[in-house]
Amino acid sequence: MPDVLHFRKLEALFAAAPINQALIKEAKIRVKEGFAELSLPIRQEYYHGAMSLHGAIYFKLLDDAAYFAAASMETQYFMVTKRYQIDFRRPVTGGVLKASGELVSAGESDWLAKSEIVNENGQLVASGQGVFVKSRLKLNDQKGYSS
Repeated sequence: MPDVLHFRKLEALFAAAPINQALIKEAKIRVKEGFAELSLPIRQEYYHGAMSLHGAIYFKLLDDAAYFAAASMETQYFMVTKRYQIDFRRPVTGGVLKASGELVSAGESDWLAKSEIVNENGQLVASGQGVFVKSRLKLNDQKGYSS
């Protein structure tokens, strides 16, 4: 069964990921059993040409929230996203977004998790769900998790 140390190590793994350092280093994450929550202040650097949030940032937040909700229950192996589906609800042009992920089911070979993003007014911005699977990589060998 996972413990608080596992959750803190997953948070460190998130912070150490090169993509997060390059793209969304202001993001904060909190992991609990079967649940993860991220927050990200939105900057204009995240906008597409029509000056609202690019879909890549929606995906990043949704995928990470669902992923870490699923990963909270796996203490041995690094997990990867097998599939993720997004429903975009409204454009974002600023503020702080909160993404929350929740584990829906855990099978022998895959985990299903859902996630959603709300803006600072509590309005749903996007939602989705994904399937996550164990890789062959040991969590203890991953930068961030092992430190």
